[in-house]
Amino acid sequence: MYLADLHVHSSVSDCSTDAESILKEAKDAGVTHLAFTDHDTTELAREHVELAAQYGICAVPGVEMSAYDYKKDRKVHILGYAYTKTKYIEQIGSETLKKRNENCLKQIGILNELGYHVPVEEVKKLAGKCIYKQHILDYLVKTGQSRTLFGDIYKDVFKNGGPCDFDIQYPDAEDCVRAIKADGGFAVLAHPGQLGNYCAIHRLAKAGLDGIEFNHPSHTASDKKRVEEFVRSYSLFMTGGSDFHGRYEKTLSSLGQYPAPDSSRVIFEGR
Repeated sequence: MYLADLHVHSSVSDCSTDAESILKEAKDAGVTHLAFTDHDTTELAREHVELAAQYGICAVPGVEMSAYDYKKDRKVHILGYAYTKTKYIEQIGSETLKKRNENCLKQIGILNELGYHVPVEEVKKLAGKCIYKQHILDYLVKTGQSRTLFGDIYKDVFKNGGPCDFDIQYPDAEDCVRAIKADGGFAVLAHPGQLGNYCAIHRLAKAGLDGIEFNHPSHTASDKKRVEEFVRSYSLFMTGGSDFHGRYEKTLSSLGQYPAPDSSRVIFEGR
């Protein structure tokens, strides 16, 4: 049996749930293969593989690199799997995390100026090595300053031109593909339908892209058809996953709900 969820986040990055709790839930859901793909870091990746084995789940080291296609002005996320080294992934990822953390500290400062009470040290207790806006929003909920994570503060302050609606400069998507490949991993374009970046596939394939995410909560039937066409054209494989973030996601998806197609077995079987 092969029921693979290859897009799962943990409390190492921007998920509300720790790895062990996720693995217990995945086991109950019948998941046989899994990859933790925390944003821009390989921290605890090996440990998570070992922990998964204790639950009878086959896992590989994973990562999701936040990137940008500067030629077409589109955000791009690149998933990395089964890497044997971390040097090049960490070179890029550590810089992204540094920028993201600084960005969130600025947002916390603005919230305090607006009259909210958001002590940095308290938010850090909710985060891993990097603060995400989800941690800030969670703190606001926990302290009664907001009713929901994605309510008015999220929409009016963090989005739609609000005072905290600003982002960081991301690394080039092709460089992220090359980094994953240089570290011995498989590089996969995450949810192109969600970010509208199909236009980047040709250049990413030239950089060494191995696959495209097919099954994802945001993908429509039309998206899946387009992915199938691209993988045929460029001889790539397909993956899938729940993009699990626990409570830190507007639309909760269940582990194993968006399984990876059989062609993704290559991630576990090697080249």
